[in-house]
Amino acid sequence: MSRRATNNLEIKEFSMDPCAIEFLPRTYNKTGAKGAEPEKRWLNLIVRSSGSKWHVKVTFRGTTQDTQNPNFSNRPKRRKDLENLCACIDFQQISLLDDTVTELILTRWRLPCKEQPNADSDFTSVAGGIWVHTWEDPLRVRYPLYRFGSSIPTKDISEIKEKEALDDGIGAVHNVRLYGDETVYIYKKEVGPPFYVPPDSEVLERELQNLVLLRDNSVGIVRLIAAVVSSNPYQTSELGEAGDPIVLRGFLLEYHPNGTLEDALRTPKLEMNGRWCRWASQITTGLAQLHQCDLAHMDLKPSNVVISADFDAVLIDVSGIGGVTREWLSPEMRDENEPLSRSIEARQQNDIWALGQMLSAMADACCSDDEERLLRSMARYATRPPPRMSLSHIITALSECLSEPSPNSSQAGKSGSNHLCALRLDE
Repeated sequence: MSRRATNNLEIKEFSMDPCAIEFLPRTYNKTGAKGAEPEKRWLNLIVRSSGSKWHVKVTFRGTTQDTQNPNFSNRPKRRKDLENLCACIDFQQISLLDDTVTELILTRWRLPCKEQPNADSDFTSVAGGIWVHTWEDPLRVRYPLYRFGSSIPTKDISEIKEKEALDDGIGAVHNVRLYGDETVYIYKKEVGPPFYVPPDSEVLERELQNLVLLRDNSVGIVRLIAAVVSSNPYQTSELGEAGDPIVLRGFLLEYHPNGTLEDALRTPKLEMNGRWCRWASQITTGLAQLHQCDLAHMDLKPSNVVISADFDAVLIDVSGIGGVTREWLSPEMRDENEPLSRSIEARQQNDIWALGQMLSAMADACCSDDEERLLRSMARYATRPPPRMSLSHIITALSECLSEPSPNSSQAGKSGSNHLCALRLDE
């Protein structure tokens, strides 16, 4: 493809070089009732010509069969027939969009074809009457521009050498290593098809923003190591230049090897006695730091707390907009259609309630009477109707318990009980 200027506009002109088409695997999909011809079917491909490439999604809307003779094909043949139709399209006559994903909407009107589909193809009877409409694919994976400059370290995506998915194969969270570095990191990245939805990119970018904000002063919150960047995967020019913009592909986090709080609650062990209050204090401290930055977690639950190599509790998933888990929402939030749209004060009160539920679960798991009594008391205050007990009060109570030389001694129990009495009077 070449370019020429006309009235200050750039007009794309294809050269006479033929286009090469690469079909992307596992992108064929369809909508429609089971056992009926699809209402819509689509797949993704890359068109290459003269040192440039364009990402394209081809979507056929409508049916190919006579309604009087609904003899539709099975899925493998439908995919093969759609690939065959795409191979027939003369892409040199279509204006493809640079640096993004162009969606071609095919309907049963006129389509510029350089040849006819195979004789046994579903599309043979309608190919002469297909029309095409182009636009930017609204469901494409969106790669945000990297906006942090040199304020935090970056790693190019090509530096990641090993990946082990940690999220049931969906692909958003991996254990990784880098070339020349045997340290294990957590790599949180964009989710690819078929699980991706456009808000995923906003969540990824927001979580990075929050991690950068908390990076220098955070205790009890997962530590950001570096942003992972690359050139735009949709970039049309395959040559690449030094000034090309870079996009965010994810970020690296410190790896914590001892599972989650959910794991610990599921299989509590005797050696965890004495740790439950310390974990509760660390979780509460991390949450307080989020709140001090006018942020809310909104998905606080045991699976979003990891246990470090030193057996400390660390908060993860701090975007604040990544979704909610209904059973961990406060009573006043459960009937909300969009709890993430509530005021920051309401969302922070929801966090405190979820913290109280976690403290209650930890009290159920521990075997120390003193720990259990303190955690249950804090849980009760944290889960009362708003306004709930402040995080600073919870931190103070837990810290005084932890400062006792022997948490299991009768004197420690007496001190804890006296402090709880003081809290009842103050509250």
